[in-house]
Amino acid sequence: MKKLIVFIFVGVIAFISACSSCNNEKEKTKPVEIDNIKESYKMLPSEQQSVIDVVYRWNAAHDSTQIDSLEQFYNDPVFFFKKRIARASVLASKKYKISHADTYRERIIGRIGIYASDTGDYKCEFLKLVTINSKPNVYHSYLIFKKQADSTWRIIVESDKEADLRPELVSLFEKFEESESTSSGDFNGDGEVEDLIVLKPAQDSSGNYTSNQTKISFTNLDLPEITIQNCVGVNVLNENDVDGDGADDFSVVIKKEDGDVGDVILYSFKRGSWQELAKFKAPQEEVFSSRQQLIEFAGNGNIKIRSAEKTIDNRDTLVLKTISTW
Repeated sequence: MKKLIVFIFVGVIAFISACSSCNNEKEKTKPVEIDNIKESYKMLPSEQQSVIDVVYRWNAAHDSTQIDSLEQFYNDPVFFFKKRIARASVLASKKYKISHADTYRERIIGRIGIYASDTGDYKCEFLKLVTINSKPNVYHSYLIFKKQADSTWRIIVESDKEADLRPELVSLFEKFEESESTSSGDFNGDGEVEDLIVLKPAQDSSGNYTSNQTKISFTNLDLPEITIQNCVGVNVLNENDVDGDGADDFSVVIKKEDGDVGDVILYSFKRGSWQELAKFKAPQEEVFSSRQQLIEFAGNGNIKIRSAEKTIDNRDTLVLKTISTW
C-alpha cells in the first residue's frame, strides 16, 4: 500500500512538472512567434516596413486616450467603407463609436499582408479583432496608403471585405456626422432620445458635389431616412415639441448646390412617417452663424414662422405667418 502511495505521489509530481515544462515551452514560443513575424517584415523593402509600422500605430490610436492622433494617418478626403467623405467625418464616426461604447478595443491578428500597386500605393490586408462591450467580431480589413509630398504615408481607402460584400451591414455610425450639423431629441415621442445624423454629399478634388441629395438618418432605425433633393448640406435645429403632439420636431435650413442658403423645412413624425409641417424661405441674416429660432409655437397646434418674401415691386420683406399643423 505504501509503495502504491509513493508511486502515485511520484506520478503526480512528474505530471505537474511536465505541465509546468509544457507551459514554459508555450510561453517561450510566444515571443518567438512575434520575433518571427518581425523578422519576416525585415525581409521586406524598407519602404514597405515603414507602411506596416504606420498600420500598427494607426491600430494603437483606436483608444479613447489617443483617438485625436488618428488625424495624422488619413488623407482628406477618404474613401471610407465605399463612401468618399471628409477626414473630419471619419474621425467623428470613430470617436462616436468609441465614446458610446462601455469598452472598445481593436487588435490586429497575425501578419499584415502588403501589396504594391503600379501607382506606388500600398494595400495592407489583415484580420482585425474588434471587441465592443465584450462582444468580439473579426473582420478581413484593408487599408490603402498613398505617399504624400512630405514623404509620409496616409490612408486613402479604409474598408473590410464583409462591408464590401454586404454594405447593408456597415454600421450607421460609420457615416456619422458627414456635415457640421447633428442634433438629438425624442422625435417619435416614445420617451427615448435618438440622434439625428446628417449625410451630405461629398466633393471631388475639383470641389464638385458627387450628388445633389442630403439624407437625414437616425440612430433609432425605426425612424425612416429622409432624402432632401437639391440640397448639399443643412443646418439642423431641434425645435422641441413645436406643434404640441408630444414629440420633438426639427427644422433644417438648406444649402443648395449653387450656394443659395435659406429654404427651411419643418419635419414632424406622425403616424409612422415624416411630414413637412412648414416650408418657407428664411431671412438671410437669421440662417447663418447666428441661427435664430425661426419657428415658434402659437398654441392649439398652430405655429408662427418668419418668412422672407417679395413685395409686388420685388423688394425683400419679412412676413410673420401663423400656420395650422393639423
